[in-house]
Amino acid sequence: MSASARPLRLALSSLAPGLLAAALLVPAAQAGPSFPPRKPGLWEMQMGQVEGAKGPMVVMHCVDAATDKLMQDFGNQQPKMNRKACKEETRNEAGKMMVHRETCQEGATKVNTHVVISGNFDSHYSVQSTTTYEPPRPGRATQDMRMEATWKGPCTAGQKPGDMVMPGGMKMNVIELMKMAPAAAAAAGARAPAR
Repeated sequence: MSASARPLRLALSSLAPGLLAAALLVPAAQAGPSFPPRKPGLWEMQMGQVEGAKGPMVVMHCVDAATDKLMQDFGNQQPKMNRKACKEETRNEAGKMMVHRETCQEGATKVNTHVVISGNFDSHYSVQSTTTYEPPRPGRATQDMRMEATWKGPCTAGQKPGDMVMPGGMKMNVIELMKMAPAAAAAAGARAPAR
């Protein structure tokens, strides 16, 4: 694992946000102390909302140290691009656990995020994220997310670092998704109505 966690905050295109966010939930988060890269090989990531009843989404992700560094560097750019309205951040590292808290203002809504990351980044780690909205968003005052990541062994034949296998067998590469981000942001700006 290569950085602290800021879950599901990356906007790319109509397809990419959830997919890239899934891969970057831990490794590419906000600026902060660096962590050792995850053990190279194939990681199984089970992600889902704690309150959801449909079970977790499972993604298989092939990584190496260079890929984790690229993801960390990408994540470290996000505070400059997307997080100007975040008023406070605190971190507390103790052994193999990190606790992260922050408060951001999104329009009229105050967003409080609490993330706990724990585990061994050579074999298994978990991320628990709780976000509260003040005032509540339509139909939701709190959002709980959890990810469990387990090292499964070497990447399979034909895989290269960054490759992800999504539910249903869909394949993509997180490095290619990161390259899409600037173009997607520019396209979104071009579509925005003039003020």
